[in-house]
Amino acid sequence: MKTPRLIYETLHGSRAYGLERPDSDHDYKGVVVGPAAWYHGFIGGPEQIEHSPDHVHFEVRKFVRLAAAANPTLLETLYTDPADWRVVTAAGRRLLDARERFLSKKVQHSFGGYALSQLKRIRTHRRWLLDPPEAPPSRADYGLPDKAVVPRDQMGAAEAMRDKGDLAELDVSPNFLEMLDRERRYKQARKRWGQYQTWLKHRNPKRAALEARHGYDTKHAMHLVRLLSMGGEILRGEGLIVRRPDRDRLLGIRDGALSYEALIETAETLAEAITTAAQTSALPDLPDDAALDALCVDLVGMVLRGEDT
Repeated sequence: MKTPRLIYETLHGSRAYGLERPDSDHDYKGVVVGPAAWYHGFIGGPEQIEHSPDHVHFEVRKFVRLAAAANPTLLETLYTDPADWRVVTAAGRRLLDARERFLSKKVQHSFGGYALSQLKRIRTHRRWLLDPPEAPPSRADYGLPDKAVVPRDQMGAAEAMRDKGDLAELDVSPNFLEMLDRERRYKQARKRWGQYQTWLKHRNPKRAALEARHGYDTKHAMHLVRLLSMGGEILRGEGLIVRRPDRDRLLGIRDGALSYEALIETAETLAEAITTAAQTSALPDLPDDAALDALCVDLVGMVLRGEDT
């Protein structure tokens, strides 16, 4: 075998969730086992192969590693509707049969954390929509001279000590501490300005239209609620439900059914539900890494021995 062996591939994304629109992309994820040289040679092979942004294959070791870490995207691929499976070899079936081993209380932080990162993005974009910055921050805005009076290396060392809580041990003047704080706030303002400019430059026209119409990105909101709902379901033992039974509710959110304030309230309620579910969940705190390692060995061995029919 000279080329990777595709052992599993499935439809993913909005069409797998049942949340597609007529113009939605067809998103595919898959798992491959490479030729023997990937595992026995010194060069190795790629961790993933991107045929396009919407069509990605993961080398089996990376897939298992990320799924064991409760990465939402990778876990979801194991629980898509069988009608959405495009390739399932013997090794792929072995992987699917073992999918329960990947579930653990880690989903509290992976699904919940990813969803809350979406919420942070929504909040940031809404702030930019309602009160966009008009000009880049200047040093004068923060009471700073045109040029830094403290050399960059010394400033970096002082900031590192501050972050570690060791700055109080230094014999430095209050003026220096004040200057350090102003430099920090100026640096953060410059970073936010850069993020704002990047957002303006690369805004998706469809997302921009949603934000203009509803005051926030309702597609992000839909996936935020979806992820928080799924995290709670997994922790409560209801399984990882990819094709959403709450499709109508989620599509309603996508169409602006929730005000911004109602979205925040909904997200906070679902986040609390995840925390509560994690406290009583029957799932293990962590997956059995030894069992998953053995599974990975089995999958590679099946392919290299020619048993993956």
